[in-house]
Amino acid sequence: MVYSLTAQTLARIVVVDRGDRQQQDRADDLLSHLFQHQTHHRGQVHAMLCSTHVAPPQLDEFIVGDDAAVRKPDMAALGWTEADLMR
Repeated sequence: MVYSLTAQTLARIVVVDRGDRQQQDRADDLLSHLFQHQTHHRGQVHAMLCSTHVAPPQLDEFIVGDDAAVRKPDMAALGWTEADLMR
């Protein structure tokens, strides 16, 4: 099955179960919120670790193929390989 995002699918309303309510928002707005939220928390964790004796680890994403060499030590420490996680 092939999935794709188009202007129409990004504009559709998505229902998010919040337990006590059903949130209804556009898919593109929810994705923007998610990406911004994750960026905020990576920065927050980095700042918190900088104030301790613990050196902050790499907290940015390493998704693109060009980053394979840079992510290799972290993935090896976790016992992961490119074949396990990447396409």
